[in-house]
Amino acid sequence: MNEKVVFDQLSKDVADQVRVRQTYKYFNGTDRSKGLYDEAIRMGEDVLQEHKEGHNEPQAMVDLVDQAIYNSRKALNGQQTDKHSLKMQLSRASQFLRSQEFAGLPIKTQQYWEREITAARNIEVASNTDQALANKTAIKVATMFDTMEQMRHN
Repeated sequence: MNEKVVFDQLSKDVADQVRVRQTYKYFNGTDRSKGLYDEAIRMGEDVLQEHKEGHNEPQAMVDLVDQAIYNSRKALNGQQTDKHSLKMQLSRASQFLRSQEFAGLPIKTQQYWEREITAARNIEVASNTDQALANKTAIKVATMFDTMEQMRHN
């Protein structure tokens, strides 16, 4: 008498990896915590693939792999990205883009600023911006202002 093996929860948890990888807990997590999660997902994919090919794992194995995915997802340790510095620099940039000084710049310079500030805003609003990228972008915008200051004084 064969017991019916249920794969529903394992299938849901494997499919949920796309959403999980977009969370700050994953993308700001340590390499170790992400690696454990990725390995658990790979095991889940393997079990589901074997099932498709007609090999049936016992329910205990399916449950064990699903529990590994659940536990590794809970162990993801990324912290929320602090975008305060980036927001401050973008606020400064927004004011500058509306200024007379900006309007007096050569068209190519205006286009460069607009392109760079748009890219920085996209990073600010993205849900999967890691801390390093947020910091690097804030520094880039601040550097653009520093360069303008130096040009003013020359």
